[in-house]
Amino acid sequence: MPDALIFQDLFYVWFVGLLGGLVAYMLKQPLLLGYMLGGLLVSPFTPGPAVQHIDTIQHLADFGVILLMFSIGLELAPVGLRRIGKVSLLVGLLKTLLLVAVSLPIGWTLGWSLTQSVVLGFTLSVSSTMVITKMLMERQALQTAHGQALLGIAIIEDCVMMALLPFLPIMADPASWHVGSVLLVLAKTMGLLVLMFVLGVRLVPRLLTFIGKTRDAELSLLVLLVIALGTGVIGVWCGLSLALGAFIAGLVVSGAETTTVTMGRMLPMRDLFVVTFFVSLGVLLDPRLVLQHGGLLLVLLAFVLGLKFIVNTVLCLAFRCPWPVAWRVGVGLSQIGEFSVVLSTIARGLGLLPADVHHLIVAVSLLSILVNTFVFNLLNKAPSMLTSVRNRGHLGKPAT
Repeated sequence: MPDALIFQDLFYVWFVGLLGGLVAYMLKQPLLLGYMLGGLLVSPFTPGPAVQHIDTIQHLADFGVILLMFSIGLELAPVGLRRIGKVSLLVGLLKTLLLVAVSLPIGWTLGWSLTQSVVLGFTLSVSSTMVITKMLMERQALQTAHGQALLGIAIIEDCVMMALLPFLPIMADPASWHVGSVLLVLAKTMGLLVLMFVLGVRLVPRLLTFIGKTRDAELSLLVLLVIALGTGVIGVWCGLSLALGAFIAGLVVSGAETTTVTMGRMLPMRDLFVVTFFVSLGVLLDPRLVLQHGGLLLVLLAFVLGLKFIVNTVLCLAFRCPWPVAWRVGVGLSQIGEFSVVLSTIARGLGLLPADVHHLIVAVSLLSILVNTFVFNLLNKAPSMLTSVRNRGHLGKPAT
């Protein structure tokens, strides 16, 4: 039966996800890197078995994006916002503006419009909160000065990207660039926020408390899915996006007392579809296109690995951060990840980024995370290695 090919595709996707994740774990690399590389194994652009129903896999991956945005909303809730200090706020905003400004000459050289260049700048400016959190947790550095600064800046970056999402459809249609359309988008977004927070104060906590009293794991999971998808659908009705609606739902649900327990039951489903999303990126990545645009790939990598390091480090030093904090922040932010790929995916669908550039964004994400993790590990080992050498030298001195 032809429909059996769909299950074959799912087997391929989850098998290579498992394989890539295990390899990444053994090499002490972020798992999402392994997922994307695993997707290449079943890509129609590479030899060997290939996924047949790409559209179906893409729909499942989109569901993963919705759940990912929902969980980011939980992270950016008031509890998460407490991590943001003045320096993180200023560095997060200023560095985004500077990097977008630097992206304009790149777009101009490629013959792009101003809008496309700006979208490219935003896509390359946001770092992966998932990668940053994982690196800090592995080193038990979440509560250190550079850990707090990294998380604070990453949260600001995510907030800026979420604020950008409602305006992407307007940016894709130059004819709609006028004050009225901008005000309309702002009104829709604010209306959705007000509606959801009113419901969040009066209805959602009571609903979650009632469901919590049933002590039924299935109902607890269903209520979160209904809230996440329902808010996303309302966002679409308002002319916004599913991703933005799910993000707002995360903000709303975060205030309920039973959210932590209920979200714990949802995490396995979220992670499964997020894995599907990252594997699908590898499936859809055409290595031939990446090689054909090798020069541009190197430019984008230099932007992410080099320029972002310089800008972030200099800004931290300008706000009187100690050098050990400043360079660690600079290194930690010198990569792009899940949000860049999501933004690139949405922008490509709206015609704001060429399909070839989307492939390059995915490739830059892969390479920058790989290089960034290696460099971060190496530089963090350097001080302890230096201390060890000094101690050995001291112990080796003859007693006087």
